[in-house]
Amino acid sequence: MTKEEDTLTNQNRRILSIDVFKGLTILLMVFLNTFHPYNDVPAWSKHAGEYGLTYVDLVAPFFVFMLALNMKISYKRRVEKFGKKRAAFRFIRRFLIFIGIGLLLTIYIDYDGFYFRWGTLQVLGFSGLIVLPLLELKSSVKLTFAIIFIVLHQLILLTPASVIIYDSVEGGILAVLSWGSMMILSSFLAEGLGKGKEHVKHYFLYGGLICLLIGIGTGFIWGVSRPYISMPYILISVGVASILYYLLYFIFEGWGTNYNFIKKERIFSVVGKNAFIFYLIHMLIAYTIYSIFPFDTPSIILFPLAIVHTAFIWLLAYYMNKLEIFIVI
Repeated sequence: MTKEEDTLTNQNRRILSIDVFKGLTILLMVFLNTFHPYNDVPAWSKHAGEYGLTYVDLVAPFFVFMLALNMKISYKRRVEKFGKKRAAFRFIRRFLIFIGIGLLLTIYIDYDGFYFRWGTLQVLGFSGLIVLPLLELKSSVKLTFAIIFIVLHQLILLTPASVIIYDSVEGGILAVLSWGSMMILSSFLAEGLGKGKEHVKHYFLYGGLICLLIGIGTGFIWGVSRPYISMPYILISVGVASILYYLLYFIFEGWGTNYNFIKKERIFSVVGKNAFIFYLIHMLIAYTIYSIFPFDTPSIILFPLAIVHTAFIWLLAYYMNKLEIFIVI
């Protein structure tokens, strides 16, 4: 198979490793979101705080990374089918839907009125809108924009605005540059998928390692902080996501060509095919749990509850996949 044929094949089929990465991210988020607001939860299953890093801090970046993974491939496919204008409008509409639903899900109502708050869907929506104009630009230009945005956000953290970012959910509107840079950097690494299999290692493995090492190095200077969404946090998160995806790609796109049972994976991929819908369903279930169980509920109850919640989402995903029900936003 030539490089051009390999690239064309990648662009016109579902990439199993992407569905697996999406499904893994969704199920991890479902499990964690079930108990994250509660008091009796071990420190290793909570956000690290002002500085530091736990696996919980990687979930939101994984969402950004998974959105970037096949965005360009999907965009190119739609341009070929409908033209640039309709393709761009489709993605703009999609990201505005993310923002709108995010605002509805995070609305806060009290005796004084109601307030719109920031959340993960708003982050994804704005990040997508930021990277959309850059999709057809050269990889080097994308990387340049990512670096500029990362540096600008780090400079903002040297001003009094850092307090606002720290006190806001996901950094608030002032953190758009940071999450946008994460999305652009993820999109840059995802270029490897459109360049043929021989480029995947260079982008995802080597690129991920470079991000990870630079993130760890700069962490000694600026600190690894999710609340501030600092430069080291951005680089480490993207690096870990990229390396993890490379391992999944190696297993499902590499070994999968020789071992048929790998191609039949039905654990994570069934969730990944309807990722956005399961995100919404799990949020509704999570809010119901929060309203029923007080925040001092012991972890001996919360963890089994999280397992049941995760199992329910997986079963729903399994049967939707079996019935070939796929909902595209």
